[in-house]
Amino acid sequence: MKQGVKDVLESGYEIGYTSGENSSNKFQFVISDNMGIRKWEYVYLKINGETIVGRIEEIVSKSDLLNNNMDYESIKKYTDNNINDFVNICLSTVLGKFDGNNLIQSREIIKPGISVFKADEELLNKIFSYNEEESLNIGYLPDNNVRVSVNINGLRRHLAILAQTGAGKSHTASVIMEELLKKGASIIVLDPHADYVFMKKKTDGKIYSNNVGVFRTPLSTGRYTKDDIGIINNFTIRFQDLSSDDIKGIMDIRENYTNLNSIVDDIYKKMKGKKDLADFLETAEKLPVEDYKKIKGRLTFLNKIKSIFEDYSTGIKDYLSPGKMSVMDLSGMDQFLANYFSFRVLSEIYDSKLSMEFRYPVFVFVEEAHNFVPPRRNSGIAGMIKKIAGEGRKFGIFLVVITQRPGKIDSDVLSQCNSQIILRVTNPSDQNAILESSENITQYLMEDLPSLDIGEAIIVGEIVKMPVIIKIRDRETMAGGSDIDLIGLLSEAREELRKMNDPDEIKKKNRSLLGDL
Repeated sequence: MKQGVKDVLESGYEIGYTSGENSSNKFQFVISDNMGIRKWEYVYLKINGETIVGRIEEIVSKSDLLNNNMDYESIKKYTDNNINDFVNICLSTVLGKFDGNNLIQSREIIKPGISVFKADEELLNKIFSYNEEESLNIGYLPDNNVRVSVNINGLRRHLAILAQTGAGKSHTASVIMEELLKKGASIIVLDPHADYVFMKKKTDGKIYSNNVGVFRTPLSTGRYTKDDIGIINNFTIRFQDLSSDDIKGIMDIRENYTNLNSIVDDIYKKMKGKKDLADFLETAEKLPVEDYKKIKGRLTFLNKIKSIFEDYSTGIKDYLSPGKMSVMDLSGMDQFLANYFSFRVLSEIYDSKLSMEFRYPVFVFVEEAHNFVPPRRNSGIAGMIKKIAGEGRKFGIFLVVITQRPGKIDSDVLSQCNSQIILRVTNPSDQNAILESSENITQYLMEDLPSLDIGEAIIVGEIVKMPVIIKIRDRETMAGGSDIDLIGLLSEAREELRKMNDPDEIKKKNRSLLGDL
């Protein structure tokens, strides 16, 4: 054992002794009543000169004297006379053997009667930290100041951020984006609800980074204006740059719509003019009557959304460069149009990485991922996300999927995410989806999911040395997509209603109207 590590270990203090039945992967120990030990705290044992690290998963207090067969008055009599024989037992999981740098698998026999020590902050800092170059500082252990970093190299095998609504998943994703920006990462964000459009600003409204850009199509209603956000880049398409398949995607014509597919292909081939939207629509009018009737509704829709077609197609160099974060604001768009624009962006990125045209790593964050890649969908954006999940790491594209419904996202994509940050989840089907997709999460951790506070998370997988429960740190950038002020708006509604029914207010309004007349 390295001397520095030995000094750290000896600074811990004894809190109890192993007891009862133990195994190589779990143990229990008895503590005295005044230890103040809590669930999720870290402990260690020393066996044959090795340091075995564990985490307290449950604490049980029991008494053979004051048992469940006794009535209230009998128990009261004993307790009033300070007669008790209770014992506090900590149930712990073995996390591994600490070699001074890493935790490795432990196969040691844990016998009864071994001293158990509480891990102090210095030891925990060694366990939960990485060197500065490869670490992302995202939080700290609950109830103490021990910083928890995740390993950026672990993102090579993709990451899933899973939580029910309001538990803090977008906050967590933003913190990771902030850390990646500090490392010079290229980041693309598919943002259906404008959760990340303010990340150019600090929480005080000042500029955080000039390397954050927001892109919005003319079809996006947007939750915020340019006055709120600042510069917004238009994401537009030149109709002449579209293939027949592109046009089908914009018109929401899927692969199994055989007749409509062939009609669009026919129109595309017969265009003779400028090959712009007007040319496409004029060519369609020359179709046989029956074919025109079949496609008419789609043509009407295409004409309705003509604002997306400009003289310039937003290209990959507009939104992808070293150290730049581009937020694709898809708020207010129909899902199939959001799918098309997202597919266009990701397919261009994939091609540029495949050809080595762009040599730097790209991190793709997909918010509301269950809408983009539901189960058993392989075409368009779903197929592209599955391709990135399966092959992207070979070319330097790394996926972060974010969802509140892990039970409704394609299981292949979820299982390809070898690391997971899981905040509070109470839905049983979503819990089962998490359990099935991860080899690293234990039943103890699963049972803790409903009890996590907002902003607390379980992290498992290759981005951490061992499964850990942390409190996500405060974000440095301004949040978007927050819930409406329900209490404040209801208060305003009551005041509006009062004025409508107040005789004095009514007279004042009538006098104003008569004065205008």
